[in-house]
Amino acid sequence: MNRLAKLLFACCVLLTVALPLTGADRVCLINGPADAAQSRYDLAIGARRELNISYFYVGGEEDDFTMRGFALLRETARRGVKVRLMVDALFNSIPSHLGAHLVREGVEIRVFHPFDPLKPFRFNRRLHDKLFIADGHRLITGGRNIDNSYFGLSRYRKEGDTAYRNRIDRDILVEGETATQANAHFMTLWNGPKVKPMWVGKYRCLIRPDDAPKRLTASRRRPTPPVYRAILRRDIDTAKAALDRAWAEFQSQPRVVQLPSPIDWNQRLRPVDEIRFLADPSGRKSRGQHTGYHIAELVNNAGPGETIWIESPYLILTKKARTVLGDAIRRGVRVIVFTNSLNSTDNLLVQAVYQREKEDYLALGLEIIELAGEPGREGMETLHTKSMVLEQAGIGMVGSFNIDPRSERLNTEVAIEYHSAVMAGELLRSIQERIKKKGIRIGPDGMPVDGRPRYLGASPKKIRRMKWRTLPALIFKGWL
Repeated sequence: MNRLAKLLFACCVLLTVALPLTGADRVCLINGPADAAQSRYDLAIGARRELNISYFYVGGEEDDFTMRGFALLRETARRGVKVRLMVDALFNSIPSHLGAHLVREGVEIRVFHPFDPLKPFRFNRRLHDKLFIADGHRLITGGRNIDNSYFGLSRYRKEGDTAYRNRIDRDILVEGETATQANAHFMTLWNGPKVKPMWVGKYRCLIRPDDAPKRLTASRRRPTPPVYRAILRRDIDTAKAALDRAWAEFQSQPRVVQLPSPIDWNQRLRPVDEIRFLADPSGRKSRGQHTGYHIAELVNNAGPGETIWIESPYLILTKKARTVLGDAIRRGVRVIVFTNSLNSTDNLLVQAVYQREKEDYLALGLEIIELAGEPGREGMETLHTKSMVLEQAGIGMVGSFNIDPRSERLNTEVAIEYHSAVMAGELLRSIQERIKKKGIRIGPDGMPVDGRPRYLGASPKKIRRMKWRTLPALIFKGWL
């Protein structure tokens, strides 16, 4: 009996020690487009119960990566997995007939803040979350949206005033309780009043389940004529054929994704000391509870001798951001920001404000490095990463938050903050490698220190277009 008691005691001790370790969150940085695509595919294939996805922008029928992604979601739903897709109502290119086909196949699609003339003031508040959650246990979040350019598949070309280029971005894969918290945040938005089922217009008569109860209210609406239903059914069949073709091409020529997957994500995931999921509760910027507030707290807690590295595609400092960063710099904190140049940017309104205020930011004490591109490839990429590292504290952050008024005041945002000297060091090395390879430091006068022109090779036409936007950009600065 004494021996049995000792054995039971030893088992209890082992369980007490092991449970925190097995329950601890683990993370993996995803820097390259190939790993970004592979990780999403692997999570979708490995999902058994549910797949919850939230994005600001999703491409349409003309985008190969998007169509293959839709085909993957359809196959996942056919396996019996609950698939939910939440996108911003304005910034997605899903056509109605394709959405109707996906809904018929079991993929639930809802949109955030569809246009409502009775609520005009919410028109400017958009969904900027990027979440890919499998079974409430694994999460991918970061800066990437869904189309070719975020996964290295967009060839640089110009059509009129629009330049198509690949985006430099970063995600983070998280396993554990933090993913569960992100899933709870997703479901709160999904079931909340800000989100509505995707409007499929004239195709709604074809996606109503046969066993759904019929409405008893009197209506003058005539039933859809058989000929018209046949035309609508043909449109949906066209969407089905397009996804069938995309799925067949994906199986034969997966391109950026490898089949079967060569990556064991369990081997890549690393434990961290502390981790926190940052979000705007219920999509609101509640005082002291939103993502920007927590990021500001991190900067406020940075002590003398700390170095903060920031990657942000857009750099417009609000009054609050100037105060937080200025106080940190006066305490002896070094702040280095890697952002887009005019040559690499995809947003001329933001760039117009940034170029006008750049010298003020430098006078504040910020060190600014702009994306110049590799020799011979200048302007062929645009920075889209949203990351931050506190070098001495060993804190890293990856998410969707830009350093601009829109992220601070209007859009819903998410981020992962983790404490780990090893993983923060990995993120820092990735940032520094990009800067060394593609960045150029800006001097106190706003000019590149190596003598290049101010706009780093931007065409005269792009410079003129940016300058024409300066006045409206300054008027609507709080919305950028």
